Amino acid sequence: MAHRRLPHIIAYDIANPKRLGRVHRYLKKIALPLQYSVFLVELDAERREKVLKHLRTLIHPKQDDIRVYPLPNEPEWVKLGKALWDDGLLLTGAKLPAEVRYNRDTL
Repeated sequence: MAHRRLPHIIAYDIANPKRLGRVHRYLKKIALPLQYSVFLVELDAERREKVLKHLRTLIHPKQDDIRVYPLPNEPEWVKLGKALWDDGLLLTGAKLPAEVRYNRDTL
């Protein structure tokens, strides 16, 4: 049976600059940055657990906060203010690039 892949938003608030850098570098390898501490990545349940397991090794559980929010396959995107990308790039309904969906070396 195929694993169901869903887009996920990962957001974080890390108290220590060294840990912050580690979390940010790791997420840049596996996900698409939407804002500095907010990333978009497509994951199935198995890969989500691998990502969470690795993130647990990078943070201090009493000082840091990481949130992972699964999204529907075709979310309704709404943006306000200055866009991160040019107007020609539209994420609505688009599958994420393969390197963002599955970076096997990093996961």
